[in-house]
This record gives sequence, C-alpha cells and structure tokens, in this order.
Amino acid sequence: MDALFWIVVIIALVIGIGTLIYIIKSLIDMWKEYATTKNETVLLLFILNIIGFFLSGALISMIVAIIFYWNRSKSMRLLGIILLIAGPVLFIVFAVSAFTLFDTQMMDWQQMEYEMNL
Repeated sequence: MDALFWIVVIIALVIGIGTLIYIIKSLIDMWKEYATTKNETVLLLFILNIIGFFLSGALISMIVAIIFYWNRSKSMRLLGIILLIAGPVLFIVFAVSAFTLFDTQMMDWQQMEYEMNL
C-alpha cells in the first residue's frame, strides 16, 4: 500500500507541474493575442487569469484558460478539461490511500496490543 501512496504523490506532482505549465502557456497566448488584435475581451481574460491564480490557485485560472481556448484550439481545450478533472480525482485517490495506509498501521498496532493482553 505504501507503493500506491508514492505513485499517487508522483502523479500529483506531474499533474501540478502540467497545470502550472498550462496556465503559463495560456497567459503567454492571451498576451500575444491581445498584442496583435487589441481585443479587450482577451485582456480581461488575461487579467482574470492572473487574479484568479492568486485568489484560488489554479482553479479559476484553469477555467479562464479553458474559456480562452474554447474556440481557438481544440487540443488545448481538451488538455485543460482533463487537467481540471484530474486534480479532484487524484485528490480523492490520495485521501483514500492515505486513510488506508493509516488504517493498516492502526490494525497492526491493535493486533499487537491484543496479543500482549493475552
């Protein structure tokens, strides 16, 4: 069970780094789009992306980036949706594996205590 815990931790780091790269790439693409078209909607999304990153971490920034890429790039839109879904799913798997690891250690401790009381 300990191996599963470390596998989940490594996958969480990979998804976290992937999310950070996705947000940075979306900020760069938004700025390039604004610089060429002077579209105020893109500037608003850029500002919301930066503010959202500092207010809620990656959640608001990911949603704003997905909105930005919705009609521009199908692959980036799908990547954003996958990263947005993978975060909570991975957190649930991490929590379950942590509780299972803790419960296994408690059962070993209770078994040892039971054997000592005999």
